[in-house]
Amino acid sequence: MKEENIRIIFGLKLKQLRKEKNMSLQDLSDKSGISISYLNEIEKSKKYPKADKVFKLAAALQVEYDYLVSLQLEDKMKPISDLLHSNILSELPLDIFGIDPSSLIELLSDTPTKLNAFIITMMDISRAYDVSLEEFFLSSLRAYQEMHDNYFPDIEQQVKACKNQFNLPLHPNTQQLTEILEKEFGYEVVFYDFEKEVGLAKTRSLLLPGKTPKFLLNPNLTENQQIFALGRELGYAYLNLKNRPYSSSWITVNSFEEVLQHFQASYFSCAILLDEKEFTKDLEKFFSHPELDHELLLSLIEKYNVTPETLVYRITNLLPKHFGLKELFFLRISKNLPIGNFSLDKELHLSGIHHPHASKQKEDYCRRWVSATIFDDFAKSRAPRIGKAQYSFYPDGQSYFVFALAYQSGLKRQEQISISFGLKVNSTFKRKAKFHNDPNIQLKHVGTTCQTCPVENCEVRVSPPIKLQKMQSKLEKERKLARVKEQFQ
Repeated sequence: MKEENIRIIFGLKLKQLRKEKNMSLQDLSDKSGISISYLNEIEKSKKYPKADKVFKLAAALQVEYDYLVSLQLEDKMKPISDLLHSNILSELPLDIFGIDPSSLIELLSDTPTKLNAFIITMMDISRAYDVSLEEFFLSSLRAYQEMHDNYFPDIEQQVKACKNQFNLPLHPNTQQLTEILEKEFGYEVVFYDFEKEVGLAKTRSLLLPGKTPKFLLNPNLTENQQIFALGRELGYAYLNLKNRPYSSSWITVNSFEEVLQHFQASYFSCAILLDEKEFTKDLEKFFSHPELDHELLLSLIEKYNVTPETLVYRITNLLPKHFGLKELFFLRISKNLPIGNFSLDKELHLSGIHHPHASKQKEDYCRRWVSATIFDDFAKSRAPRIGKAQYSFYPDGQSYFVFALAYQSGLKRQEQISISFGLKVNSTFKRKAKFHNDPNIQLKHVGTTCQTCPVENCEVRVSPPIKLQKMQSKLEKERKLARVKEQFQ
C-alpha cells in the first residue's frame, strides 16, 4: 500500500478512537504529551508519528500498539479501507479535475462517516448497474473531455511543433509516419497478421517495448486505419507517454493513467491527420451551404484519408472551439449482422447529458434514431459509406440536428458501424448552420429506449414502454391521493 494511504488509515483510526473516548485534541495532547498541532497533522494524514509517539498515543487511548498501527479499520469504515487498499485514489489523477488530493484526504479525515455512507451508496449503484472498473475509468475520461469542451490546445500545439520538426505534409501517409517512427524514435514497424498467427482478429496493433521497440501492425486494417494507428504511436513517442496500453484493442485496463494517455495519443493522431486550420475551413464551407450537402462532408474522408470515426471525432474537437457549438454529442453504434441487434459502443456529451445516451439497464435503443435507420439504407446501397441527416425531436421538447455515417468495419466483416454527431437546435446552431431550414432534412419524433418512449403506433418498437407506464401509474396514484387530501382540507 502507498505511504500516503497508510497515513490516511492511521489518521482515520486515531480520530475515530479519540472521538469514541470523548476526547478533544487538547485532552489527547495532555495525556500523550504530543502537541495539538502535531496531532492535528496526524489526523489530517499529513504526518505519520515515530514509534515512541505511537506508544504514547496507544497508552493515552488505552489500546494496543499493534492495533493502532495495523492497516485495518472498524467494520463501519470498511468501504473506506477497501477504497484505500485498492489504490484507486492514487490511480486517478485528481489534479486534472481541479481536485487537490490533500483536500480529499482532509474530507476523509473530517467526515469519515458521511463519506463512508456515500462510498457505500456508490458501490451499491455500481453493483446494481454492473459498472466495471474499465467503465468507471472511461466515464471519468468523458467527464474530463467535457470539462474542456473536448479541445486541448496543448496537444494542438505539440502537433504543430511535430509537423514543423519533421516536415510532415498536411496529409501524411503510412510511409511518412513509419519513417519518422523508425528514423527519429528508433522503432521497427512490422506487419503481423494477428488473426492468422494467434487468432486475435480484433487486435489492430501491439507494441513490444525495448531498446528497439517493435510496433506490430495488422495488415488487414484499411489504409486509413493503419495511418491512424501509426499517428497514435507517434503521439505516444512524441508526447513521451510511458504509462500506456501496449495493445489495441485493449484486453485489460489497468489504470486511469493508461486510459488518459491512450486518449491523448489518439487525439494527437486525429489532429495530425486533420489539420486544425484547414479542416476548420472545410467545416465552414459545409455549414455555409443553404442546403445540406451530404457529399461535401463525405468527401472529406477521401481528402484526408481518414476513417469516418476519425473525421466525426475531429468535428467534435473543433465545433465547440471555432463555431461555438458546444451542446453536442458523439455516438458510435455497431450492428451485429447475423443477429441484427446493435449496441452503443462510444458516446461523448458536451455541456451536459444529451439525447440519446447509453442505458445500463439492457433496454432497447430507439430504432427511429438516424444512427439506427441508416443501417437499412446502407444495406440497400452499394457505396462504401453513406451519410444521412435528421432532426430528432424528443419527448421533453429538445431537438437535435443529427448527421450519421455508416460503413463496413475493416476488421469485423460481420459488423457495420454508424458514427454520428448531434447538435442541439438553438439560436447558435441556426446562426452557424445556413442549411437549418433545408426542407429535405427529415423530421422525426424519437425516444431514448423503447421502454421509456411515449411515441404511439411506432412502426419499429421492439418492446412495450413498461418503464414509462410504471412512471405514469405512479403519477396517477399521486394525483388520486392529492384529490383525497383536498376533500379533507
